[in-house]
Parts: sequence; C-alpha cells; structure tokens
Amino acid sequence: MDGRWTTVTLAADAARPHDEAVRWVTEHAGGVERVHVIGVDPASEARIGPDGVRVADAVARAVQDGVPTADVTVRRHAGSFARALVDQSDDGDLLVVGTYRGRRGSTAGGDPARVAERAAVPTVVVPEGPHPIAGDVVLAVDEPLDAHAEALAVAEARRTHRRLTLLRVWEMPVLTRTGLTDFAEEPLRWRTRNAELLQRVTAAVTARHPDVRVHPLLVEGRPGHAIAAHTRRASLVVLGVGHVHALSGSVLHDVLRETVSPVLVVPPAAHTATAIDEVSA
Repeated sequence: MDGRWTTVTLAADAARPHDEAVRWVTEHAGGVERVHVIGVDPASEARIGPDGVRVADAVARAVQDGVPTADVTVRRHAGSFARALVDQSDDGDLLVVGTYRGRRGSTAGGDPARVAERAAVPTVVVPEGPHPIAGDVVLAVDEPLDAHAEALAVAEARRTHRRLTLLRVWEMPVLTRTGLTDFAEEPLRWRTRNAELLQRVTAAVTARHPDVRVHPLLVEGRPGHAIAAHTRRASLVVLGVGHVHALSGSVLHDVLRETVSPVLVVPPAAHTATAIDEVSA
C-alpha cells in the first residue's frame, strides 16, 4: 500500500471468504504497521484446521506470516458483525472485507455495500477468486470528480506502474418531469455532454499527474453493471462518493455484487481535508 495506510482493519468470520482479503493485504503490505483482525464473539466462533484454531486467530496468523513486521491483534465482538466493522474502522486507515462473487454475503455479515458506504475510512471489497489478470486501475468518473478517490487511484497506478483508466458511464434519462418518456431527447446530445465531461476530467487529471498514463473511456449503459463489467480487465476499481450515493446506493450494490476484481470504495465519512491532503502528499 506504499505507505498510504499504516493501520488496516480486516474482517474474519467462519466459512466466509476472508482468505482473499488476507491475500490482498499481504500483497499490498508496504507501509502497514498494524492490522486489527475483527472476529465474532468467542462463544459462537468456530474452530478450523487440524489443531482447532479459532477463525480469527488463524486469520491473524496468516496475516502475521505475510506481514511479519506488522503488529497484528485480534478483536472479538458480540452482536452485529457488520456494525462492529463499521465501528472499528474508525481506528484505522483502511477496512478490508472479502465477499462472495455473484451472490449476497461477505465477511461483513451480509451485503458488503452497507458496510462500505457507512465505514469511516476507505474500504476494499475483495471478491473470492480466481481474479482476472491484473489490468488497469479504473476510476469511475462522476462530476464533480471525487478528489479523495482520484488520489487513491493515482497512488495505486503509480505503485503498480499501471495505466489509469477514467471510466465514464452514461445512460439516457428514462423519465421527464411529467413522468413520461421523452422521445424528443436525442441520444447524441447526451453522449456529447458526457464525452465533454470526460474530456474535461481527463485534461485535469493529466495536468495534475503528468507522470501517470491516463486512458479515458466512455461507455453507454446502466452505471453499476457497466462498471462491474470492466472489473474483468482491472487490477482495482475505485468508486468515489458520487457512485456511493447514486440512486440510493444502487450503483455501489450492483458493482460489489458483480465485481471480479477488488473494489476500493471511498465513503462519505472518509472525506476530510486532512485525509485528502495526506493521500495527495
């Protein structure tokens, strides 16, 4: 993680896809000093392996093996596991959870989108493997562009020496103020507006980060499904606050349900001047 995050909160639950989340943390371990492994109440926590180790302890052991210089601790909580993750995220810089691909359920104890949009820090949702070949870092473009999401996407592109794809998804509006479909609206006009938006964003990002290769991409379709489709060719997809809030979170839910690559979600609570300045620096 190239020094951008020093304290990581990691979810661990029995029979859940935490293995991919552990692998992601260990592969991005640069700069990580502390890892908090969040487990369930010991009274209900399962034991795994031939030696009967509790799940959270096994996850902590795997993290320690992968990041030997980090201080790894286990924190167990009774009650709602998702609520515990949201509460504990405030004590770190990054929250990492695993999720099942193509169906509901995760180490967050349910829909991971609910945790990602309420967490106090950026959240990486890692789907169960196998992952596709590592491609571009993809930043979903909204207007105004999320400065925090941009900074994180650029930092990841620099760290991995990959191209940054600026993905703008657009679709024709279905309803007018009268509630009727507006057949008079020309699709070409909407496409032109979105193409101009993407051009402005591309020019601005290129000017701010001249050392990063930037590739603009304009796609027509439903935002959540279109973004998810491009996760097949991405090493990481970054969603800013505009996509977290869009249509009451439906874009975020669609992306996390269908993604095949890790998704970094920047929730509203993570948008502070200090956080943006630190990441940009």
